[in-house]
Amino acid sequence: MAILAHLDDPPRDRGRGLLIGLAIALPCAGLFLFWLIPTLVGAVLGGARDLDSRLRAEDGYMQTLCGEAMDLARDEQLCSCVLGTEFPSLDCQAPFRHWTLARQQETCSDPEVHKQALSFCSCVEAVAGKVDAAAPEAKDAEVAAYENCMVLPDALFLPAIDVLASGG
Repeated sequence: MAILAHLDDPPRDRGRGLLIGLAIALPCAGLFLFWLIPTLVGAVLGGARDLDSRLRAEDGYMQTLCGEAMDLARDEQLCSCVLGTEFPSLDCQAPFRHWTLARQQETCSDPEVHKQALSFCSCVEAVAGKVDAAAPEAKDAEVAAYENCMVLPDALFLPAIDVLASGG
């Protein structure tokens, strides 16, 4: 039905605009669907695989430590948690972080090691200072900052089980 305003200025055909819109939108949608979504899914799954492998390695380390190389004075608090749970890397994170921080402090106390891993050892010392200064209920939150030290390029690995078993 014609409206009086359309008599002098008839409405334009919308087909041309629709075709231009489709010509722009379809390649963008294709790019999104075939490149961006798989990239995001891969990043999420890759991060989950990395976390899973790290947690499995921590599980094995803690269970081996408490099963084969336990020193009661050094490892009692950690092993009391590890031996009582099925997945210690999930259930014993706070005791493991405290234990790890103490072992890395011992390692970094050697001047030669401190010189070779200066940024890592400085980070460990800073985190240990914050943990020591924190109130008892805030110590677990402060020791979580040790995770930032582990990603440094000169980060040191945990001592090997045989070194710990020999009293090192």
